[in-house]
Amino acid sequence: MDVRGQDRAVALLLRYLETGNVPPGLLFFGEEGIGKEMAASAFVSALFCRNRGTAGGCGTCHDCRLHASGSHPNFLRVSPEKQNILIDDIRALQDELSLKAFSDRPRAVLIAPADRMTIQAANALLKTLEEPPPGTHLFLVAHRISRLPPTIVSRCQKISFSPLTPGEVEEILAGIPGIGSRYRPEEIRGAAACSGGSPGRALEVLEEAGGEREKWVQLLSSPDPAAITETAASWKGAADLSRKLAAPLSVVRDIALLSSGTEMGIINEDLKTALRAAAGRKTPEGWGRAFKALLSMSRMPPQAQKQLMVEAFLFEFHRKG
Repeated sequence: MDVRGQDRAVALLLRYLETGNVPPGLLFFGEEGIGKEMAASAFVSALFCRNRGTAGGCGTCHDCRLHASGSHPNFLRVSPEKQNILIDDIRALQDELSLKAFSDRPRAVLIAPADRMTIQAANALLKTLEEPPPGTHLFLVAHRISRLPPTIVSRCQKISFSPLTPGEVEEILAGIPGIGSRYRPEEIRGAAACSGGSPGRALEVLEEAGGEREKWVQLLSSPDPAAITETAASWKGAADLSRKLAAPLSVVRDIALLSSGTEMGIINEDLKTALRAAAGRKTPEGWGRAFKALLSMSRMPPQAQKQLMVEAFLFEFHRKG
């Protein structure tokens, strides 16, 4: 199973396959974009494989190829059509599981992201987790385990996935075809540093942050009400705050370092001159407070009023001088 930076999780999964003691319920949990679903899919492929090796599925047998194409008859997937996984989705799954399996291979169910189940859906799933049909395994992928009811968590064997180091994320990004030709090395390095250890989030940052770093240096350097209002308006309806905040967090972090007299660990090396010029606007303590304020914003719930938050942050930042 080729899942970078998750050696402990992969070792545990391979041990399940080696012993033949695969739990009926497995919960893959950790930050978004760090390989959980990739690992779950690779595990399912190995479960189906008729020529399994020490590293998992062979990738070439009929069952491996069927799973890779998304058409294996014994594989079922449940994902939200819109915002949440609903009780009707779980009932439809249970109806499907009540029928005879199509092949002699184990049957695998992937629920992702499982933390988007409503309480009613989670409660409906409990009985299936407690008494799955013979030969059936349920694999839940969750970005926020705290959003799952304890009753669901307690009925699964947990597989923890950890954030990767910035260096590992940078290496993964640089190895993706087309990334190196589209983005400068410093942009890839900056996205990796702002990703929180998630290659998936780093890719989103790269796609979102074109010109954002320079824009934020200017926003922090001079109080331009029109620019502040325009920037805040662009945050309205943003689905993922971590993506939007990656550029300002990296910029403010660098300025805070420069303000305190150190250049070690600067992310945005290509903007160092502009960052150094902006650093004099506040004391090191002031930049530290600004960084903490942005971090607090990154932890706000998805339904937060993002436009108002960023507008209030920038006006307050300039008002305090």
